[in-house]
Amino acid sequence: MSHPFGELSAQRRDLGAALRRLRVAAGLSGDQIAERTGISQSRVSRIELGQQAIAVAVAVAWARAAGAEGEDLAAVTELAEAAATQTNSWRGRGLARLQHESRQAEADASTILNYQPLGIPGLLQVPEYSRRLFAAGYPRRGPEEVAAAVKARMDRQVILYDETRHFEFVIGAAALYWRLGPAALMRAQLDRLSGVTGLANVTVGIIPLGTEVADVWCDHSFNILDGPDPLVHVETLTAPVNVTDPADIDAYRDAFRRLQAAAVTGDDARRLITEASRTL
Repeated sequence: MSHPFGELSAQRRDLGAALRRLRVAAGLSGDQIAERTGISQSRVSRIELGQQAIAVAVAVAWARAAGAEGEDLAAVTELAEAAATQTNSWRGRGLARLQHESRQAEADASTILNYQPLGIPGLLQVPEYSRRLFAAGYPRRGPEEVAAAVKARMDRQVILYDETRHFEFVIGAAALYWRLGPAALMRAQLDRLSGVTGLANVTVGIIPLGTEVADVWCDHSFNILDGPDPLVHVETLTAPVNVTDPADIDAYRDAFRRLQAAAVTGDDARRLITEASRTL
């Protein structure tokens, strides 16, 4: 299985190899480590292969269960802390493949929380809006690759209609006015956004312009995927960042809830969308 949102990081591979060495040296089976750390045996295997995120506290518990102490324990702790935030360059990777990795990660999540201060989230985009974003973000990629990425992103949107999943979006009102293209495109995008607000398992919150949001960090967009192995996904210009440390994920959840408290939903959100559309 390829890892969601990018290739395996060197830190995660190194951590998995170190934990496996400790387990084998201690004569412990995967089942025994699973029992002593409170995780599943299948997860033990994925961790050792570098395919699975692991919290620092679980890595430390694993090392202690295998009898590690002193320098060995410190080395595992350092590796676990380094692996808690994974960064891989976008370079050399197909745009459609990145969308397939996103779809895989979303399939493992029961709840997705997404914050976008200045754009429409990928799961809510219309094709032309998405195409223009890809073309602007990756100017050296050809039109065929961009088209394949747009198709893959549209395919991802099927998950919105799975009522066993729950989606919460918080969008800055500035995103409604950010002109990515002509008026006809923006009207189509805003119509799509308004329509999605009618889905029972989707909540779209919009932070109105002029709203005072003084007590919460809000600098960049982020995506929280909650499930058996939660993570926060952040996209930068040159690399994706995956945050897996539980304390850091909790900090993002807290920021999301504070931002959500400043947003309006339902009829009030649709009213803001309609007002933005009228300005076009």
